[in-house]
Amino acid sequence: TIHIASLGTLMALLMALLTAFAAQAGTAIENARLYKIAVEKGRLEQELQLAHDIQRGLLPTSLPNFPGYDIAADWRSARQVAGDFYDWFVLPDGRLGVVVGDVSDKGAPAAIFMAVARSLIRSSAQTAATPEEALQHTNRLIAEDARAGMFVTVYYALLAPNGEVTGVSAGHNRPLLFRAAQGEFEYLPRGGRAIGWFDDLPVHADQRQMSPGDVLVLYTDGLTEAENLQAEPYGEARLTETVRRAVGQPAAEIVKRINTSVAQ
Repeated sequence: TIHIASLGTLMALLMALLTAFAAQAGTAIENARLYKIAVEKGRLEQELQLAHDIQRGLLPTSLPNFPGYDIAADWRSARQVAGDFYDWFVLPDGRLGVVVGDVSDKGAPAAIFMAVARSLIRSSAQTAATPEEALQHTNRLIAEDARAGMFVTVYYALLAPNGEVTGVSAGHNRPLLFRAAQGEFEYLPRGGRAIGWFDDLPVHADQRQMSPGDVLVLYTDGLTEAENLQAEPYGEARLTETVRRAVGQPAAEIVKRINTSVAQ
């Protein structure tokens, strides 16, 4: 009887030791798993930050000094990388090309698609006879290779020194044109459809004559669709009122006031 009791005690001790060892082993395994996750997360964050810096570097690094115009811009990504972009370049005929685009997705895929679209638009614009032809050529190139179902909306404006603005919209948000002298505004036609949907791109140019003091605002839906805690979008009406109050200020100040209004 004493022998059996001692064996039972020994077995109990062994079970206790095995349980303690299993608990320690489980903790060690869990710690190793969490460490691996932390290292992987850190690596991904570094890669996303690098992608953000690269994408930021693709945007213009300086404002254009174009006769008769005061131009300012701002870019903020919803995530570390995004699909919104802007660009400008001087064309062979002396006009300034200004592009604002918005890729259909967010994150790394949108950033890659954005870089491709920006490069194609810029190169097409240099050789195209018209702004419509520039976007149509870009669309053909993207539609030939696009396999992920992604697309990009674009507004492409050509600014002439005499104040003439020629704009072409490929499904993009309607730019706001505020007439300073009259205190009136209009949203330019949306027109067209996004680049990358179909092989053909039916777009048409729209011309406006700007006068001294007039303000033209190009933007993406990240501005007008920004929501407050009540899920109310910022909307075109608030944008119009903000610009109306800022007319007469430098372009950089108008951009600043728009950002402040959205934040509020």
